[in-house]
Amino acid sequence: MLHKLRQSSLKVKRKLATLRAAKVLRRGGLLAHQTGTVAGIAAHPGCSKSIKKLQRFKQRNGPFLLLADSISTALSQARYISPTLRKMAKKSWPGAVTLVFPGKPKHHQACYQQGMLAVRVDGDSESRRLAQLCGGFLLSSSLNRRGSPIMPLHRQLFRRFSSWLDAQLVHKNISNSNIPSRMYHITHAGVKRLR
Repeated sequence: MLHKLRQSSLKVKRKLATLRAAKVLRRGGLLAHQTGTVAGIAAHPGCSKSIKKLQRFKQRNGPFLLLADSISTALSQARYISPTLRKMAKKSWPGAVTLVFPGKPKHHQACYQQGMLAVRVDGDSESRRLAQLCGGFLLSSSLNRRGSPIMPLHRQLFRRFSSWLDAQLVHKNISNSNIPSRMYHITHAGVKRLR
């Protein structure tokens, strides 16, 4: 009985922490968070203030990844959904695969490179929930600055980057692989693995 109460309490704490993190993002903050792959830094894709902070932290203008809350939300961003894109999405998501495809011009220019979007439906349910609370998407990148290795999430990291980060969302028992996602470029000509 005590074990069930602890599990229930932990779930409630996680949900509250995710709600607070989404509030930080909606207000224009930057968030260090865990994903199913590597630790990430996220901004709200509809908030220019948040995007500018991400660009300054990453020391580049983009393009940045869109983490989607679901397969249907992710595919709604495609200019056209080819059979190949639909098949790759169903096979790969949720999971550690990023798909790059021609996107509808709905988002900030930091999301695009020559009209292409990089999108992933993350394997981590907390990342998907956070994206859902932010309107279906997070603008995300790996947690590192230009030329530096990807950093793991811990308290010292938040202290070190407190001038950049507005919050940190860390959940115990999250199994991120610390390996970047596989990335595939999908066009009418076919599929090309980028990494």
